[in-house]
Amino acid sequence: MNTVQHTHWNLKHGEIPVTWRPVDYEAIQWIPLPPLEAHETNKGFRAHDGAYQIYGERISGWTPEFQQAGVGTVVPESIAAVFDPVRDLFGLDRMIYSLGRYSPGQILPWHTDLYPTYRDRNNIDDVGRVVRIIVLLHDPAPGQQLWIQDQFCGGRAGSWFSWQGATRHMAANLSEQDRYMMQITGVVS
Repeated sequence: MNTVQHTHWNLKHGEIPVTWRPVDYEAIQWIPLPPLEAHETNKGFRAHDGAYQIYGERISGWTPEFQQAGVGTVVPESIAAVFDPVRDLFGLDRMIYSLGRYSPGQILPWHTDLYPTYRDRNNIDDVGRVVRIIVLLHDPAPGQQLWIQDQFCGGRAGSWFSWQGATRHMAANLSEQDRYMMQITGVVS
């Protein structure tokens, strides 16, 4: 497959070949993300303070044990062999990726990303140059949602959706099954 490239990535979408298996992400050791409070400034995104009153402990998710936000990631070879080639399908500079899991009832309310660690490590002043891509790792169950601005983003495994800079978006798992995704971050030249 050719590399997916755009000069502007806001509200782009497409499909890539599924080269991974459910065991590649389900067998990972997952740990809960630490609870988020409205007053925290280091969480990497900005949500309306009222979101914490509305959603409370449902604002949560799971991260692989080897990923630690703000600290850095040493991806095990077995994971890198599966997911590095997926990352490399996209034509961005300085790409990194993370994997995520949302259990039923977990939500990431409407917010905009700030990318503080990524921007600091890559010396990027303009948040508008940063691109975020979400790749669906499995066919979603009814109730698993991703919204970017006013667009519902659905599709089968291998579907991807992107935004650029501080674009408003949200994710929720209102299904009865875990939701898994891959998040790619990069920068336009």
